[in-house]
Amino acid sequence: SRPSGSLWRPPEKATGVGNSAPVAPDASNGSSGRTGSPEASEIRGSVVRLARTLAGSKFLQRQLVRGTVAAVDTILSEIEEDVAQLMCDSYGNYLCSAAFQACSVWQRQRMLERLAPNVPSIACDKRGTHALQVLIGLLCTSEEHEQLIRAVKDHVIPLCMDAHGTHVIQRLLFCLPPSQTDWIYRPVMKSLVEMAHHPSGLCVLKKCIAQSATMERHQDALLMKLAEHSLDLVQSPYGNYAVQHAIEEWGGEKCAPIVRSLEGRIMQLSIQKFSSNVVEKLLRSAPLELRRCVVDELIESDKMSVLVNSNYGHFVVKQALQIADEAQVRLLLKAIRSSTTQLANRRLKGTWEKVMNIGSERLGERTLQCNHRSSLDGQERGPNIKI
Repeated sequence: SRPSGSLWRPPEKATGVGNSAPVAPDASNGSSGRTGSPEASEIRGSVVRLARTLAGSKFLQRQLVRGTVAAVDTILSEIEEDVAQLMCDSYGNYLCSAAFQACSVWQRQRMLERLAPNVPSIACDKRGTHALQVLIGLLCTSEEHEQLIRAVKDHVIPLCMDAHGTHVIQRLLFCLPPSQTDWIYRPVMKSLVEMAHHPSGLCVLKKCIAQSATMERHQDALLMKLAEHSLDLVQSPYGNYAVQHAIEEWGGEKCAPIVRSLEGRIMQLSIQKFSSNVVEKLLRSAPLELRRCVVDELIESDKMSVLVNSNYGHFVVKQALQIADEAQVRLLLKAIRSSTTQLANRRLKGTWEKVMNIGSERLGERTLQCNHRSSLDGQERGPNIKI
């Protein structure tokens, strides 16, 4: 029974050696073997060594959450001395991520000062980039933002082009207030074409496009650059995604300059693997008057036989038949029929018959060429690069 007048506590569970859990193997170093809440003196001078081992890193992470104030302060102060190297260590990077969350603002500022000269190399390290992104997400004062900006601003493009650094720049775009991101947009504008042709650079460019929707000054500058180089970008395996993303984020009305920059080359772009995706997107999103111009360009071209013989033209024509007015549908069907009569490829001929059925159905005509219909959505263009 519980003794009256005193605080009752349940009996402690025996562990075999005393009443506490065993220490991480690398954490012993002559200590007394207690780990529940070790004294600061037991871990002093051993933090960096422990942080580089699996058991030691986990042990120290637990102490940051459950340890005494003195033990936590000891861990943080010793991490601070070697923070740049630990952030790139296989196990130390996890401890650094936990430490950034456990420390106060002034402790975080001191760590930031310590690692500032090494920020570009940490950002490009496959382990360091994760710890650095955690740190970026925790920065909350203008002083911290300014410290980090000074460390990164001269390395924006190299980081954008790096497989790991690109995530740091994207994290900065996401976490920093819009008023503090001009230093990222300026070099991106200057190197837009180079970035659009690069898989890692493209990711940053797409982030800039998305976030500039609320910043008209940056949006207009990006749009002008994209329109200026649109013919090159839409034919690129990566650049076409930049143009498509702009159309998706800003809308066809805003992207009218891009459509106009491609006028006169719609047929050429419709038969290519990457640019045909952009033409489809334009047909879906462009203002009505511009869509009519694009369809008219297909109808009036003397290269319809080239389009019919391509592997990608039918995707564009299918979209055109779905959005064109009835007069344009009739003219487009007439142009296609006159070119498919001489088509030798049976597979392509069957594909074009299904495409023409879409136009015929819009006109209310019955088609007898096929006994059954199947959607074109399941057809593949071949492997494409997904970003």
